[in-house]
Amino acid sequence: MIESTHQAATPLLSIRDLFMRFEKRRSLSDTLTGRPRQVVSALNGVDLDVMPAETLGIVGESGCGKSTLARCIAGLHRPTSGDIRFEGESVIGLKGARRRGYNKRVQMMFQDPYTSLNPRMTVRDTLREAITVHRLRDGAGIDRRIDELLELVRLPDGAADKYPHEFSGGQRQRIGIARALSLEPTCLVADELVSALDVSVQAQVVNLLLELQDNLGLTVLFVAHDLRLVRHVSHRVAVIYLGAIVEIGPSEALFSKPMHPYSQALLAAAPSLDPSERRRAPALSGELPSPLDIPPGCPFHVRCPHATELCSREKPALRPVGNGMTACHFAEAIGGA
Repeated sequence: MIESTHQAATPLLSIRDLFMRFEKRRSLSDTLTGRPRQVVSALNGVDLDVMPAETLGIVGESGCGKSTLARCIAGLHRPTSGDIRFEGESVIGLKGARRRGYNKRVQMMFQDPYTSLNPRMTVRDTLREAITVHRLRDGAGIDRRIDELLELVRLPDGAADKYPHEFSGGQRQRIGIARALSLEPTCLVADELVSALDVSVQAQVVNLLLELQDNLGLTVLFVAHDLRLVRHVSHRVAVIYLGAIVEIGPSEALFSKPMHPYSQALLAAAPSLDPSERRRAPALSGELPSPLDIPPGCPFHVRCPHATELCSREKPALRPVGNGMTACHFAEAIGGA
C-alpha cells in the first residue's frame, strides 16, 4: 500500500455538493394512469478533494454512484447541481476551447476498452487521430510519439499496425491507457479498469498504472469494487453509499480501522488472503435501497446494526473523525469498538 504525502497540497479537483438526477422513461401504463415520472438520485451531495499526483480509490457496492461520479468528473455527464473545480476553475458548463482543454487534462479509461476502440482502425491510426485532432505533434513527430506511447505501456514491437481484435484483454487495456496518455493528461479516471481481466493480468495492468503515475506525476481516480486492489494502489480511499461519501481517509488508516459502519461491513464482506484474520464487524446485510427512494436521515440506517431514531431522521454531515472524515453520528463509538 502507498503512503500519502499530499495532505498539505492544494487540491487539483474540488467537488462540492454534487447532485445527479436521472429521469426514468415513463412506461405506457405510467402515462395512462398519470403516474409522475420517476427520478433516480444517483449522486446526493458529494464533497470531495483530489490532490495532485495522488491515487484516490473510490469504492462501494454496485449501484452506489461510483461510475456516475467518475463520468461527471470526466465531463461525460453534466451534474444536476453542485460544482466541480479543476485547478481552482469551475468546469461546469465549459464550452469550446476551454472544454477541449479540460477534456485533454482529464482522461477517462473504461472497463471494456474493446467497445471504445474502433475495430476498423489500427492502434497507430487510433493514437494518430488523438494526437492530430488535439495538435500535440505534427509530421514525423506523430509517429515518434506513437512509438513512445507503446513503449510506455509495454506493448510488443509491431503492435502499432495491428487491429484491436488481434490483442488480448490486458493488451487492449494497455492500448486504452496509451490513448489516454496520448493527450498528455494531468488526471486519469479509471472506472473498473481491470475488473474484466484475469487476476494475473489485473496485477500487471495495475502495476503499470502505478509506474506511469509515479514517472509522469499523474493524478489517478481509481474506481473499483475490489477492495484488495484499491488498498494496493491508493493513497486515500473514499467510500460511497447511495450517491454520497460516507468515509474518506488514508488507505492504511481506513483499511486497518474503518470508522463508518458501512466501511466496516464492506471490509468484513471482502475475501481475505489471511485465513487467521478475524472479522470484527458484521458482514453487510440487506439489499442496497433503490436510488428511486433514498431512505430519510442517514441512508444507511435501514441496514446499520447501530442505528437509532436519530439516524432515521437526521442525515449526518461528513466531519473529521480519527485520521479521516466520516458521515456517522456515532463514528467515534463505532470506530473504537
